[in-house]
Amino acid sequence: MKKCQIFITLTALALLVMNMSAQALVSTAIIPHKAAYVFETVSVAQGGNVTDVTGGMTFEWADTCEGWALDQHYLLRISDRDGSETNFSTSNVSWEAKDGLRYRFSTRRRRNGTLTEDLRGDATLEAVGSTGTVQFSRPKSHTILLPAGTKFPTKFMISQMRSAAKGARIVRDLVFEGSAVEGPQTVTTTFLPSRAPVKSELLKPPLGSSKIWPMYVAYFSTDNADGRADTEFSINVQQNGIVTEFVVDYGAFKLKAKLVKIETLPETGC
Repeated sequence: MKKCQIFITLTALALLVMNMSAQALVSTAIIPHKAAYVFETVSVAQGGNVTDVTGGMTFEWADTCEGWALDQHYLLRISDRDGSETNFSTSNVSWEAKDGLRYRFSTRRRRNGTLTEDLRGDATLEAVGSTGTVQFSRPKSHTILLPAGTKFPTKFMISQMRSAAKGARIVRDLVFEGSAVEGPQTVTTTFLPSRAPVKSELLKPPLGSSKIWPMYVAYFSTDNADGRADTEFSINVQQNGIVTEFVVDYGAFKLKAKLVKIETLPETGC
């Protein structure tokens, strides 16, 4: 299973779709918030070893005046056919400058409580649309060059919101998230027609209700040989930047994330 950050922008997840600020691009201001999601198994691959997956994710997006701060944690409990259960947990903390030229990240992954991966680094771009570098400090000192056109997660999501507002259908980007010691991934986003707001007791003003932009997001690694996506997301994001639900397909299994709790964050006075 390819490890990939969820933006929420997820990233991304996260990752992907929530860490953004596009007040100048859409009519409704983005709401900095903290949210919790519960995972449900949609399907598992026939003939595979996985029988069920449960878990959840917490996500916090905050305006730090000079940049955007993301604090994300998620847990997966994977049950196998032999009756065993494995817990995978990931924590991701990042900060991105509002001009999209600097990105700091820290990602830790654990299996059954044991740390298996610890990534940390600082990435910079020379200018918007230009080349850049990533300096990893963990797991060891390592430098990677970023090709021209690379975007960091928040800038990526701002461009997605702009594309959705303009009625775009398919957009391709290079996105660096820091989820692995490698360069940016190619991300293809397909935009579907907007939908009416979701009726929910959780999404009362200012959190909702707002028009929905459905998006299908596919991630491809740099060494992709068969043309198939490593990770795929189907995302419903409100015009104010809040994700109401998303589905992520890892190949071996497919999960649906349902919003179960959400609250606004205190204003910073920026």
